Amino acid sequence: MTTILLVIAAICFFAGAIICYLASGHEHWKSAFVFWGLAFLAFAGGTYLTGHAPYIAILSVGLLVLLLVVNFFWTLPKRARSTGLSIGVLTLAGAFLVAFLGIYARPSKVETDIEDRTDWEPTPVVERTPQELLALDWSTTDESSDWPVANLTLQLSDIAYKSPVDARKLISELGFPESESINAGAMQGYVIDAGDDAIVALRGTESHEYDLLQDLRFLKVRTEQGSMHGGFVNGYDPMHDQVLQLLEQYKSKRVWITGHSLGGGLAVVCAYRLSENDEYPIAGVMTFGQPKAVRADIAEFLRKKLDDKYVFFVNQMDPITRLISPYQHFGHMVWWNGTEIERSKRLLMYGGNGQTETKIDPSESGYIDPMSDEELDKLIQDLEQAGRPAYDQDGNLVVQGIFIQGQDHFLDSYREMVEQLRTHRFKSD
Repeated sequence: MTTILLVIAAICFFAGAIICYLASGHEHWKSAFVFWGLAFLAFAGGTYLTGHAPYIAILSVGLLVLLLVVNFFWTLPKRARSTGLSIGVLTLAGAFLVAFLGIYARPSKVETDIEDRTDWEPTPVVERTPQELLALDWSTTDESSDWPVANLTLQLSDIAYKSPVDARKLISELGFPESESINAGAMQGYVIDAGDDAIVALRGTESHEYDLLQDLRFLKVRTEQGSMHGGFVNGYDPMHDQVLQLLEQYKSKRVWITGHSLGGGLAVVCAYRLSENDEYPIAGVMTFGQPKAVRADIAEFLRKKLDDKYVFFVNQMDPITRLISPYQHFGHMVWWNGTEIERSKRLLMYGGNGQTETKIDPSESGYIDPMSDEELDKLIQDLEQAGRPAYDQDGNLVVQGIFIQGQDHFLDSYREMVEQLRTHRFKSD
């Protein structure tokens, strides 16, 4: 956040407070409502400029609690009490407005390309073993995003939700005879032996109270390279020694990492931990419906480490991918917007490949616009109760209108997305 924006945000909050004070002096309710409306816009504008809606919401709630406590012990003057209540309520409302609008914002903050498939033909389906899929060369710089290995990682992200007995059976049926579960509290995942490669598949959010708490604990954890989402770090770190032990046991030479929802956030932390000391080369990180997980300082470190081997998939209006401000995404975004495939432009921050370097503001590298954490608990519960994607009689996915649909976050919808990446044809303008 630039100093200029912070100064403007501070002016907005100061102006809002002054307007609330003026409103409290008006006995005519119509005049007061006009002032309150102006104050609300000022607070909302300040919140938007800071990009820290969750913290602003928490501070406003804290102000209201403090005001009630103080007024309980010492009766405040009517105007002071009215001004304080107005500031707290209108600031909280402004934070929620910013969060709500963020859900409907265009996913990318930086320039994107529509994947050009004018002369593209779907790759013929070839029977390959999982090991052969993992051995295929792939890069986020590829012209087409129809990577065959994406379907495999999505399958494993789905299997990560299963119990250890069921999961190991399904993993074996895929062609991986050796796998082991990793656990820490309610956090769960699997490390899979794939010959020279290993795959770490991390489970996403369930209705378990601890899972929801991991998503809600957005306060940052400071690492040597920068700050990360506290819930994801505290969720993954207790499993890291188990991951290292199994990678050593399997004699793995490379590692793939995948996960859906919360599992995607954990996957980013896993990639960071393995990259800290370059213990194992990262063959690929593929996440589906992943919330934001890092701050700008550590994002730059991870871009360099993961280079062209990290992609996060966004399905249409999936709201979870817009969580959690003030964290951000990094890497390469592949977004199925319902009619076309949009992809992040290749950000050559470190040169190479003979392409022109693209300079970006680190504060704009967060791809998915934010949504406040304040509504996350209810949102995830709604997602768990939402139905499967709806199809018409011809088997086409039903257009869902302008309202956010929790089903965009479901694994079934991501399966549909991956299939679109494999088969969809269109002409680029």
